[in-house]
Amino acid sequence: AAAWTTYGSLLQDQSDISDSAEESEVQTAEDVSGESYEKSIPEDVGVTEGISELSSSNGSSEESEALREESESPDNDADETFFPVEETSVMKDFSVSKLVFSKTTTDWRIHGGVDFHANSGTAVRAISKGVIKSVYKDPMYGNVIEIDHDGFGAKYCGLTDNCPVSEGDHVEAGSTIGYVGVVPCELLDGDHIHLETTVNGTPVDPVSIIEKHHK
Repeated sequence: AAAWTTYGSLLQDQSDISDSAEESEVQTAEDVSGESYEKSIPEDVGVTEGISELSSSNGSSEESEALREESESPDNDADETFFPVEETSVMKDFSVSKLVFSKTTTDWRIHGGVDFHANSGTAVRAISKGVIKSVYKDPMYGNVIEIDHDGFGAKYCGLTDNCPVSEGDHVEAGSTIGYVGVVPCELLDGDHIHLETTVNGTPVDPVSIIEKHHK
């Protein structure tokens, strides 16, 4: 009987110890608010996802800003061009593959430039920015100014003796370089400026160059 009583007492003590341990584990798993530690972090919020979303948002913002700045920046490669004289019309087109008749020389010949109608004394403008290559008088084309423009050369023929520019001068697009005078070999065609343009030494239609970036 004494042995049985002692064995029962031991079983009761072990049961009390187990209950106490379980209660301690439950309390340890709870924070001061009474909620479990696992429930204290929302299940729908992940640290990795939050960082990824933030990085993606910043990247989109930076890309949008870059695109906006690019769209607002001017196109530096497209230099503005002008016709050599204001309120003008083409009297004779560029023609190097077909002969045209000359009233002055009374023969058929190629026309390596374009004749723009303009009254005598009208200001002649640089069709694009560039550097004055040379200023001289030609027996066939009168007073001539040659300019090295960006990507092409131009020859302005039939100017007066009054020349406001000199060799080596830098000129801006649209600035006055001279005034309409006489083109001896085209004298009977009336008042005009004869303009020739070349790319790498090859004659090209001046109108096509001017219209490419004309504003």
